[in-house]
Amino acid sequence: MKKTLIALAVLGAAAGVAHAQSNVTIYGVVDTGFIKKSGHDVEMGENVNNRLGFRGVEDLGGGQKATFELEQRFKLNNGTNNSGKGYKNNERDLAGLANVGLKGDNWGSVKLGRVNELTTETIRKFDPFYQYGVGSMMYGSQRVRGIDNTIRYDSLNWSGFHFGATYSLGSNMDSDSRAAATEDKNGYGQDLKDAGADNDGYGIMLGYDNGPLSLVGNWSRLADSRKSSVWNLGAAYRFGPAKVELLYQQTIDKGYALGDKSAWKTAKIDGAKTAYANANDIRENQWLLGLEWKLGPGRLNASAQWMEVQANGADISDKDIYKYAIGYTYDLSKRTAIYGNLAYTDYDDKEVAAIYGDTDDGTYGVQIGITHKF
Repeated sequence: MKKTLIALAVLGAAAGVAHAQSNVTIYGVVDTGFIKKSGHDVEMGENVNNRLGFRGVEDLGGGQKATFELEQRFKLNNGTNNSGKGYKNNERDLAGLANVGLKGDNWGSVKLGRVNELTTETIRKFDPFYQYGVGSMMYGSQRVRGIDNTIRYDSLNWSGFHFGATYSLGSNMDSDSRAAATEDKNGYGQDLKDAGADNDGYGIMLGYDNGPLSLVGNWSRLADSRKSSVWNLGAAYRFGPAKVELLYQQTIDKGYALGDKSAWKTAKIDGAKTAYANANDIRENQWLLGLEWKLGPGRLNASAQWMEVQANGADISDKDIYKYAIGYTYDLSKRTAIYGNLAYTDYDDKEVAAIYGDTDDGTYGVQIGITHKF
């Protein structure tokens, strides 16, 4: 009996040690409210992306750790999957993050699987609306939040300086096997190969964040994008209760985004394709000036944007887009907040508006809702 008790005590102690070395965090966001946009009925939708995630760390000893991230994105108002750009709602079991990796106290971290796209993850921090809701900075045509089949490295932080890099496998670089298939589950298929769009993807980020000053620079090329590219620069300075932000972003879109033809190739007005469909590629030059100001128990957010859209190979002049947004988030607690946002977008004409999903050359958006984080 004593031997049994001793054995159980040893097993219990071992289990306690294993538990102490491992840590799993459950986290998430639930957000919904009402949105009214030009040309649309009032609808229910999110501001901050809804998600449920699991993040784990295991201590391997010697300053080394194993990590994993599993995250589902969903629409709170109807409970459906929110897979994001280029995918139907039912095509992903994990629409957020899905990766495993290693982390070291002396060298940084490596993740393999589905990870956040560096260009999006870092530049969104210089948008007062964090690329959420009706007030968000205008999305470039190559913007995505997550990338598949990727290895990502993040460096240590040296007095505010840090960098990161990603490498993503394309859909299929083998021309023989690509020619044998007309379409796969992600909708790529023979058209991708014929367009020379089945390239691998790359990304690099350099950043500085120390005290009141933050800086970032990115360059990326998405996999299966016909070697389209994005680069951007961001700067922010905090003084007292306020933070001022400035960013510039250039997108060169050659007709594919994650294997799908880009919106400017398929945009229509009254059922007819726009003049942009004849272009070889488009270039988006985008500026944003933003302000975040702590007022009372919440934050005032405001931004002014300008995007120039240039078409190459089409008989169409450069077009301008201006967007203005203001909003206030009221913190009910550390985890719960209510918000109200208002935005207006001024397009040069309906053709350029159609590229970005609008039907009029002047559109507005109003949004109110509630967010809880856990």
